[in-house]
Amino acid sequence: MGFEGKAVLRMEVIREEPRTGVDFSPEMFIDDEHPRQTSLFPGAVKRMAYSFDGHGKFSSREWDLRQLDGEGFSWFHVELPRSSQKLTAFAQYLIDVLCPPLKLQDILALVSNGPFCGTIDGALVFRVNSAGPPTSKFTQRISAIVRDNMVISVSLGRVARLDFSRMSSQSLLMEVPRIDPTFLGEVGDSHTGSLGTGGVAIHEHMLEFLLNMSHLEHADNAVPKGVGNLLVHIIDTHVEQLHDTVLHLETHLDDVERSLDTGKVSPLHKL
Repeated sequence: MGFEGKAVLRMEVIREEPRTGVDFSPEMFIDDEHPRQTSLFPGAVKRMAYSFDGHGKFSSREWDLRQLDGEGFSWFHVELPRSSQKLTAFAQYLIDVLCPPLKLQDILALVSNGPFCGTIDGALVFRVNSAGPPTSKFTQRISAIVRDNMVISVSLGRVARLDFSRMSSQSLLMEVPRIDPTFLGEVGDSHTGSLGTGGVAIHEHMLEFLLNMSHLEHADNAVPKGVGNLLVHIIDTHVEQLHDTVLHLETHLDDVERSLDTGKVSPLHKL
């Protein structure tokens, strides 16, 4: 009897301790009648939402995970910042923008460390991430919850070509290029012909950046007609980003090797 009394007293003391940060009360996850209208961390994460009709058309939509279209499917994506935040901070960011209707088990599945693939409440959930600080460009993270009519995905940092924004008429890729005059000065005065007045001068560093990419930044993505096609698109863009990361690392290692051959050491902090 005495032991039980001490246990109850301990539980009461814990409940009376002041709590800081985000309130992890159960009502935060299941109170569907009184949703939270304001963000506790405004601007902490980037997010985008789309509706797809299943026939090759799409449109941007409001960020409301409970108001889904009667036909077609929806996609909600959250981009976590590449900042020196603890994993608990990332979890709180997701709670802020995804709850309700998501529950705590969903948040943990999306943001925890280590690989995972399984089902939670009938939804497919997968998570892949690499070790390393979130500030490093070599640290990758992707996770998603997949349902019949909705996909919720989370990435660490921006992923090129992930969104479905239509290519702007002012995009650099839509311009007529012309040779940068400064480049002509570097290769000598042996060129002939006119530089012309039309088009946009493409600087050498911009050409180098575009040529080192394994894909076009603003390529016209095929609009998915089903959840499966959308899932393939999400994974495919992350794989392309990994290819770019590996290519950047190989290029840097080549620079280091050349520097060692010439007696000049290239600083590794450029990684």
